Amino acid sequence: MRAPKLKIVKSSRVRRLPVARKLVLRVALAHSKPVIWRLIVIPEAFTLEQLHRVVQMAFSWLDYHLYEFRIGGRRFERPEAEAEGENAGEITLTSLQLRKGARFTYLYDFGDDWEHEITVEEVAPLPEPDGFEWFPRILDGERAGPPEDVGGMPGYMDFVKALQDQKHPEHENRREWAPPGFDPARFDLAAADHALTLACA
Repeated sequence: MRAPKLKIVKSSRVRRLPVARKLVLRVALAHSKPVIWRLIVIPEAFTLEQLHRVVQMAFSWLDYHLYEFRIGGRRFERPEAEAEGENAGEITLTSLQLRKGARFTYLYDFGDDWEHEITVEEVAPLPEPDGFEWFPRILDGERAGPPEDVGGMPGYMDFVKALQDQKHPEHENRREWAPPGFDPARFDLAAADHALTLACA
């Protein structure tokens, strides 16, 4: 008995799997002069909660406080009982359909109000999932991230002024309060990127 012939059905519809992509984001602290900024790359499949953690490490924040993203009139927050925005842990960057040039805001610490302006610099495909390109990375940046609870940007400017002026009445107090080896003009790209890679490995 002959085996039945397979019938090949031609279709004009070709089902294609979505291409995995990465986003290159420029994250800058609003109102900082000179500008404190980082250039990061992150898989588009990451959630906003994961992006929050990447930004925390890029700026040496310690994740002590609440945060929110503001994107196109929508608010996304960490899932808390009192949160009013959408759950940042359930929203992927893919679902937001961000394009090159898109801008949105990340606000950290509702007391100090650290506002970060985020711009999509590039959208590019990712290779097969077997290498470090699937890890978030820090590509570039300038100046140190401000310490926690310093009083927002106005407080940080006063902090830096006192730290750099040995005759300032608050110099010794600020020097002792600052993180060890803190230099507001210095950003250690290699150390920051290495720490982020280890945290995500």
